[in-house]
Amino acid sequence: MTHNQKKVTVNKVILFGDSITELSSNQEYGFNLAPALQHEYFRKLQVITHGYGGYNTEHARYILDPILDAETAGGSTIRLITIFFGTNDSAENNQQYVPLERYAENLQFLTTQALRRNIAVILIGPALIDEDRVTDRSTRSNRAYSEAAREVAKKFNVPFLDLGKAFAALATNERDREYLGDLLSDGVHFTGKAYKIMYEMLLRIIREEYPALRTENLPTILPHILDIDHTDLPASLWRG
Repeated sequence: MTHNQKKVTVNKVILFGDSITELSSNQEYGFNLAPALQHEYFRKLQVITHGYGGYNTEHARYILDPILDAETAGGSTIRLITIFFGTNDSAENNQQYVPLERYAENLQFLTTQALRRNIAVILIGPALIDEDRVTDRSTRSNRAYSEAAREVAKKFNVPFLDLGKAFAALATNERDREYLGDLLSDGVHFTGKAYKIMYEMLLRIIREEYPALRTENLPTILPHILDIDHTDLPASLWRG
């Protein structure tokens, strides 16, 4: 095979979820999850955002396998997927609501799909709601769905990221809801501060639960500039 036939195949991290995942690429917030992960894994892994505004786990059942097929079609391996649904499933409206038991069943289905492909999984539970700004959702409901996600994670022995607990820890007392203004841009969606909390928790889980995915343990795609022999670029670039 000549150097013209070589392929640069980069393995992937998939962020899969609803609009909170979709907006995790928006850098207008000053800090955001997806760009931070992309920086963490530059020349190591590609971080791909698959967030779909308004979707719940019922929608997710039908789209995850095709997404995984598409992302591996070029020969890449998906090393990790985060699955983050629940805020829409718990909504008190006819378009998005998914009963709690069905939500848990759907998460089990999604987790099974990923694990069958040998993809590491992190389940993320829905966070809190600022009920002063939102009428069809509640923190109480989100907490129930988060606990259901925790139980699914326990059943499959995969890590669980508890955003609700992390956000609540910032309250000064049980009745304090003012802090939610710093975390939620509209009562539901995250601010840059909330995404930073999520990023730090996610990175900690990866480093503790999936040490093979620590950036220092991953090979760099193509050699460092100082390691390239400029008298024989093709052989030097593609060695090994």
